[in-house]
Amino acid sequence: MKLKLQAIVLFFVAIIFSTNAQTSLNESAARAWITSHAKELKIKNTDVFNLSFVRKSISGETLRFQQMVHNVPVINSELVIHFNPDNEITSTTNSYMDKDTSISTIPTLNKEQAIEKAKQTLNNKEVFVLQKCDLVINSQLPEAKLVYKIISNSSEGVGSWEVLIDAQTGNVLSKRDVAIYHHKNKSKKKEEEPKKENENKKEVTKSTLAFVSGTAMIFNPDPLSVAQTTYTGSYVDGNNATNTALDAARSLVTLPEIDLTAGVYKLKSSFVEIKDIEAPSRGLFTQATSAFSFNRSQYGFEAANAFYHLDNSMRYINTTLGIICRPSLNSGIFFFDPSGANGADNSYYMPNTEQIVFGEGGVDDAEDADVVLHEFGHGIHDWITNGSTPGNVAGDVDDGLGEGNGDYWAQSYSRSLNQWATTNAAYQKIFNWDGPAWGSTRNTNYSLNYPAGVLMSDNHMDGQIWSTAMMKIWDAIGRVKTDKAFLEGLSYTDHTATQQKAAIAVRQAAIDMNYSCADITTITVKFVSKGYTLPALSLTMASIANQTVAADATNTYTLPSYATLANPISAACAATLTQSPIVGTVLAPGVYTITMTATLGTSVVVRSFSLTVTPNLAVAQNVKENVVIYPNPAKNQITIKGEFDTNESITIYNILGQKVMEKASISNEEKVDVSKLSNGIYTIYFNTSKASYKFIKE
Repeated sequence: MKLKLQAIVLFFVAIIFSTNAQTSLNESAARAWITSHAKELKIKNTDVFNLSFVRKSISGETLRFQQMVHNVPVINSELVIHFNPDNEITSTTNSYMDKDTSISTIPTLNKEQAIEKAKQTLNNKEVFVLQKCDLVINSQLPEAKLVYKIISNSSEGVGSWEVLIDAQTGNVLSKRDVAIYHHKNKSKKKEEEPKKENENKKEVTKSTLAFVSGTAMIFNPDPLSVAQTTYTGSYVDGNNATNTALDAARSLVTLPEIDLTAGVYKLKSSFVEIKDIEAPSRGLFTQATSAFSFNRSQYGFEAANAFYHLDNSMRYINTTLGIICRPSLNSGIFFFDPSGANGADNSYYMPNTEQIVFGEGGVDDAEDADVVLHEFGHGIHDWITNGSTPGNVAGDVDDGLGEGNGDYWAQSYSRSLNQWATTNAAYQKIFNWDGPAWGSTRNTNYSLNYPAGVLMSDNHMDGQIWSTAMMKIWDAIGRVKTDKAFLEGLSYTDHTATQQKAAIAVRQAAIDMNYSCADITTITVKFVSKGYTLPALSLTMASIANQTVAADATNTYTLPSYATLANPISAACAATLTQSPIVGTVLAPGVYTITMTATLGTSVVVRSFSLTVTPNLAVAQNVKENVVIYPNPAKNQITIKGEFDTNESITIYNILGQKVMEKASISNEEKVDVSKLSNGIYTIYFNTSKASYKFIKE
């Protein structure tokens, strides 16, 4: 009896977990969820999980738990749990492998022996560039094995190679190229006229970093879109030759950051840096001027073009969208080689080094922003999931999600430039400039639907289903909202993700970010129209932030409707919403509790928030006459002048009455930084003298 009771306690309470440097206030709740679902997940009471990764973002917080055996990780066996901003679990993903992992984790081979075997297997000792050698447990084999996972690149070859070696027997279990390619055909380099070399190919010795702005001539996104023409006449590749038409199709752009060291300018920013990773070696195009002005007959053009588009996209994600998405390596700096792949007509992202290499055959890949951003799309998928992308382990199911992500990210940017009419075939095409050189027909109005249209023989073709669905949403709700839902949704997924799972995750991310019910309905309709099956929407309502408003001239405040803030989400947006106190209630200055109740059938969700109504009292005439606020409108800073009490303080409210800034005390001449405020009308409320003044931020 005692033993039986002990087993029950072990199963329900003592599933073993361990921790590392990653921390989260939601960890206990996540572990409780895992324990309560252990039986259905088939988790054994001896299994150990580390909290390996915590990601906090605008949709909430994602926790990743890595299965471990005696501190050795089990490849891609993890549990992913996402909490919305209200700290409620809204998404879970399980790639746990129910295998017997009670094996020895003490290897017979050492790392040096394993690396030597990998060299022999790849037969490229002279150009073997070791990236990493990890001891892991592979549970995706018929029987779990302790293996060395060795990743290497070839400085003179193509690709990024993974070799798995049995750590006990020394047998080579597999070898494969894990680079993610721009297109299916790994084409050989074509013979072409040499481009003009940049005169300065040296790499500057590192010293203190100093970023300055610069300029570049680029294709945005490609010469055909700029000129509104097709791949013909003056607009063909022509063995890298330039001409008047192609020169005219360039755009002069600002580079917000480039490195200036010892008088030498380099294509390096706080986000992106040029590297000479693979053959052919073209140099780093450092120069004595900040103007990177090349034409396409010069190798420097690809360097500047790729740098601009990669840096611009990184800034858009991390700054404009407010989503942190950067490489885990190289201090978060993204490395790229504008001329690599041994000159082959292909490009690829390498997950092991988190770098991109662009090929040179046909239209050089780094000349077409669609190619640049497609490969970058593989990178953001990799980073935002902490490396848990489909296809990163042999045998993974890959229905084209990764390729669809790349196509979507490229098309999202190109379409935002508004160059093609919706009736023009080029509106839906991807790789308008580079595609004709290798016969690409990929587009975002793909007729096949999921899952019947998935061929599983070409993930580049299958990815068109996903990119088409995403662009249908993009057309309906706009770029920014679609890009945010896309990125945040991917962060919920793991290496077992399919297009189907990603569709569910993208919609859930939109819900977690409190998109309008109309937007959620649109996302649902567009996904369903492409064949994805989404769970029925249950009634949800996000928490509502506390509000502060000022009373009017009569020293009262008439309660408006807070239906938009409440935003109940349900199927067909059919929920009934009530507000207490009711709309139109006249309130005196004070603090009130506003309760919003959403009802759909027997489902009820209640959210309450605090409303503070500040008084609007008369002030002394001399205070009114002496207060001066300038400039008005203001861009970055306002100055407040007046004769104030020593305990005067101010609070700034936006047009909705929400507090956006406060200063505990002010002098008789106070400068206030308003540069971070959004454009609009604001009210400055003097808390002691009870006066309020408006200003415009532009």
